[in-house]
Amino acid sequence: MKNNMFEVLRNKAFRSLFTAQVFSDLGNWLDFIAIQVVVAYHWNLGEEAIAAVIIVLALPWVVIGPFASVFVERMSKKQVMIATLLLRAVFVAGLFFSPNLYILLMFLLLKSTAGALYDPARQAMIREIVDEEDLPRAVTLSQLSLNSMKIIGPALGAGLISVFGEKSPFLFEIGGFLLGTAFLFLLPSTGDMPLTVDKNKPAVEKPGFKKELAEGIRHIFNVPVLKVSVILTAAALFIIFLYDGLFVFIAKEIGFNGESFGLLVSAVGLGSVVGSILLGSWTRWKSLPVQLMSASALFSGLLIACIGLGGHKVFTLADWGWLSGAFLLGALGASQSVPYGFVLQSETPGHLMARVSAAASALQTFSMLVAPAAGALLAKAIGVPNVLLLAGAATTLLGAGVLSAYLSRRKTVHTKAGA
Repeated sequence: MKNNMFEVLRNKAFRSLFTAQVFSDLGNWLDFIAIQVVVAYHWNLGEEAIAAVIIVLALPWVVIGPFASVFVERMSKKQVMIATLLLRAVFVAGLFFSPNLYILLMFLLLKSTAGALYDPARQAMIREIVDEEDLPRAVTLSQLSLNSMKIIGPALGAGLISVFGEKSPFLFEIGGFLLGTAFLFLLPSTGDMPLTVDKNKPAVEKPGFKKELAEGIRHIFNVPVLKVSVILTAAALFIIFLYDGLFVFIAKEIGFNGESFGLLVSAVGLGSVVGSILLGSWTRWKSLPVQLMSASALFSGLLIACIGLGGHKVFTLADWGWLSGAFLLGALGASQSVPYGFVLQSETPGHLMARVSAAASALQTFSMLVAPAAGALLAKAIGVPNVLLLAGAATTLLGAGVLSAYLSRRKTVHTKAGA
């Protein structure tokens, strides 16, 4: 039994795919600060413009991704990834030359659409090139890339801006996408070659677009562990993004200034990276992924509620105490995202991977899209600390409810088996 999650990188095909993903994930976050700097400082636009940027970034994952995934599965996954990564490089060049917000939003929409096509193809390719026993490690490394780049990307982007100017991250991002594309060319075409057709055998009519789309969605609801994982993740993301935009305000309440707030956010990100590494080294959780996800939600909720109580000055902590709590919150987040990725891969047949992945992403991105507005309304009505308390209670109840249901089900199964 291999315990080192990096063992999967001995698989040459996965190594090429993973390297391309690192450049892709870095590109998703490298321009995060640059876009906001251009919109808020260079063009002197307000909150509505930033909100428009966030909506345009998320919309393709909800609207376009599930429908486009049907076509992705009919095409070569390798070619889809190469084409979309190259297109993203072109669209980032458009961001660099954008003269106003409207042109910027157009290229952001195009870039995000290409990303919504790239990811289902990547998920399907993992399924094709990685053995069943290596899936937990492959999924963990993918999550490690996603979580790491959420920290490295914005930090590197900010550094590039300070040295080379506000639009410089776009140029480095283009270079990263081109390097990622070079690694994609090293992928094998296994599974992408057309099947040999027997002329004596009657042709089987392909199912229509609507039927194929429905098949992917139906698969989620026909597999109990996958259905619970998708819904649990969507609900958890809604709760997270309910308070995520308010984090800067609660940080003020618990004593963090503008400079030290970055440390708090980085602590969450660092925790998610460390959590991903630990889960990659210890893979026994793969026999009980939903239980791990729900237990993590339960304890995450308690931490979130504690932050809300800190905002009410019920108790105070030194900075290192709050930073430790933020680190733990990030690690618990990884304990939800990594098992979810494993369930998605292990419970979905290869020919449905793109459609199921895109449908799940659409549901989760929709949760992330509507939650910030709900959080802002709640903050005005009941105050920021109370939103944290509400989010913490909801997360704990969600985790406890799912965990209790699974433990009861397991007890019933054992009782029947012993009868």
